[in-house]
Amino acid sequence: MNVQKPLLLTDFAELANKLKPAPTVVIHSDFAEPQTLVRQFADNAALFSAATVYSLMPMLEPAYITGDAAQHLNPVTFFPGNGLRRAVNNGAARINRCNLSRIAGLFDNNEIRADLLLLQVSRPNEKCEVSLGISVDYMRAVLKQKPVVVAQFNGQMPFTCGDTRIALGDIDYCIEVDEELVSVSESKADETDQIIARHVAGLVEDGDVIQAGIGALPDLVLANLKHLKNLGGHSGIITSAWRDLIECGVVDNSRKSIFPGVTVTTMAGGNQDFYDYLDHNPAVEFHPSNLTHGIDTLRSIRGLCAINSVLQMDLNGDANAESVNGRVIAAPGGLPDFARGASESAGGKSIIALRSSFTGKDGARVSNILPRLDAAIPVSLQRQHIGFVVTEYGVADLRGLAQQDKARALIAVAHPEQRDILQYELHNL
Repeated sequence: MNVQKPLLLTDFAELANKLKPAPTVVIHSDFAEPQTLVRQFADNAALFSAATVYSLMPMLEPAYITGDAAQHLNPVTFFPGNGLRRAVNNGAARINRCNLSRIAGLFDNNEIRADLLLLQVSRPNEKCEVSLGISVDYMRAVLKQKPVVVAQFNGQMPFTCGDTRIALGDIDYCIEVDEELVSVSESKADETDQIIARHVAGLVEDGDVIQAGIGALPDLVLANLKHLKNLGGHSGIITSAWRDLIECGVVDNSRKSIFPGVTVTTMAGGNQDFYDYLDHNPAVEFHPSNLTHGIDTLRSIRGLCAINSVLQMDLNGDANAESVNGRVIAAPGGLPDFARGASESAGGKSIIALRSSFTGKDGARVSNILPRLDAAIPVSLQRQHIGFVVTEYGVADLRGLAQQDKARALIAVAHPEQRDILQYELHNL
């Protein structure tokens, strides 16, 4: 087979000369971010002066927002993640606020035109193909634009199943660096998380198709599902917590109306052992986010059970998952997509979890259920796409309720110390 192989990247000046001034650069997302390649790019940032650098949920602080690189590059992220949260809050990076289902469309419609794509991929197989590994998301849409593609070949990146293959001929330059992929930082759960997780798990039934996010609470929910049968998996991201459910047969995907027999995701995050488990594993498929998060896909999944968290809710039933006290925590991500999809799925459930309150700096208790969201706070999720709200004080089933009844149901799961205040505010709304 005569395949044009990528050139070994040794001269970033040569690469920069192939691009227009102030280029648009896209970096492989979340746990797939190519760490060595990104550091090399940052070291040569002056060659790409005024470049706009797009990312999604980087988990480590990227080299391109520190030191001299920060003077030359303009970071924009669709979801800040741990790596860019501080930069977003101090003005060193911006958010393009966009549902995950819509990001690919920005490239398909040329609203964003990529000049350079930095990927991390598996080693080539015998067919001269590499795999996007643990993150497909919107990379297919970027590749269709035929930017200059630079890939870090990494033997630690699994060759995953699904729509993940790229021909070597579609890659222009490469570096060859084997290094451990970014791992999930351990999230510590407390008793409140345990209680909320048990309440959420109590809403899941045999045969449901599960979507859950990343963090201590979603992992706890998944750990509480082992008594069930014939569950399916269709999620924006899967973590190591899914492995136990798949291997013990609880998640067998046998009742799924689409993608039967396989767990579907667009991203994965875990440790290297989990990534090795995903290598050539036909039980898990990775697909582009405009498919995994698309409303036509999600509403067609019977029994879709979307399990998500938010930061605040108001008595109207709207939710904020993005910022608190002026500090940006996240962006919409896949939350609106899956909540809407589950609410429109036959037998689906859109479940929202939140802690009822937190302790403020002055030691006073602050409710996360508010009379109304501050006008400056974005509404991450609208009331019509929320079926259940779960706190440590129980479950509010909001389905089919009139507005005043929804508010009363929310007050019933608020912190007991806050209920009288909320009841008073309800009469003044």
